Amino acid sequence: MRRPKDSRRAVQLGLFDDLVVARPNAVDRAPRLSRDLAAPAESPITSIKTDDLPRYPSEVIDLVERSLRDLPSDSCWFTYKDISRCFGVSRATIARRLKDGLVPGVRFCDGRMLEDGAVRRLDREQLRWLLLAVRGAGQRTRLAAHRSAPHAR
Repeated sequence: MRRPKDSRRAVQLGLFDDLVVARPNAVDRAPRLSRDLAAPAESPITSIKTDDLPRYPSEVIDLVERSLRDLPSDSCWFTYKDISRCFGVSRATIARRLKDGLVPGVRFCDGRMLEDGAVRRLDREQLRWLLLAVRGAGQRTRLAAHRSAPHAR
């Protein structure tokens, strides 16, 4: 846009001259979503049961039972910090065993572990299975290595 020669005022450039202004009463409606897209199907939530858990050797079970007997009887819920303090098991190891599905009562949805709340607390039965999973890990590894090693005759 050109400014007239006799005008010394600033002139607005024609940036918006070609803009089409929609009528204020015209409402564009969004396309309707089908029922399938509007409400996606919820994934099933699965919970680990004791029947789903592996069997551990009797030595490991005895070791865990002795460890649990040494706990004060007034403690019934255990946090990561409590377990680390009492048994020396790190938070990362606890989280791995929970994600591996080795503790009953842990819920999963689409292959990921669901949180229980701001702080995860394990009861005595869950703690028992957690300790079995931690203490039995070495036993399972040694047993698997023993089975896969060639035997000399």
